[in-house]
Amino acid sequence: MKRGLALLAALSLVACDQVSTESDQPGEAASEQISSLEKAAIEAGVIPDVRNVSLSGAFERQSDLGEDRFCAVGSDERGYQVGLLAVFGPDSKCEGLGAAERNGEDIEITLDSEQRCSFTASFDGVALRLPGDLPESCASYCTPRAGLNGVSFYLVGEGDAVARSTRGREIDNLCPGG
Repeated sequence: MKRGLALLAALSLVACDQVSTESDQPGEAASEQISSLEKAAIEAGVIPDVRNVSLSGAFERQSDLGEDRFCAVGSDERGYQVGLLAVFGPDSKCEGLGAAERNGEDIEITLDSEQRCSFTASFDGVALRLPGDLPESCASYCTPRAGLNGVSFYLVGEGDAVARSTRGREIDNLCPGG
C-alpha cells in the first residue's frame, strides 16, 4: 500500500513538473510524444507503452447480454484484417469483417462485408474503443435494436494465432487470414 501511494505521489509530482508540450516540439509527431507522467507510468509498469503493443490479437468484453469479440491479424506496416461481434442478447447483434490501419492510438477501421462503414477507433494498448457517433452505413452490420456505437473491447491475447481462433455467430471465423 505504501509503495502504491509513493508511486502515485511521484507520478503526481512528475505531472506538475511537466514543461514539454506538443507545441514545444513541432518536429515530433503527436502520436509519438508522451508526457512525463505517461513515461513514468510506463516505466513503473502501471500502463503499457502503446507504441510497442501490436493491435494483432483477440479482444473481448463480457456482459450479461453475451460476449463481444474483436480480432486483428496483420501488422502496423501491412495493415490488419479485422472482424467483430457485438452481442445485445440471444437474437440481437452486430457482426462484420473488414480492414484496419493504425496510426498511433488511432485505428482507422473499414468494415466492408456489408455496406462500407469507416470510422476511427482508439487503442490504448489494453482497450479498443469505437466512437459513439458512427456513420449510418454501420447499421447494416446490426440486427434491429443493436448498434456498434460506443462499443469497447479489451485485449485478451496477443498475436495472429490467437486472433485466428476468434469465433463469431454467423461468421464462423472472424479473422481467418493475415
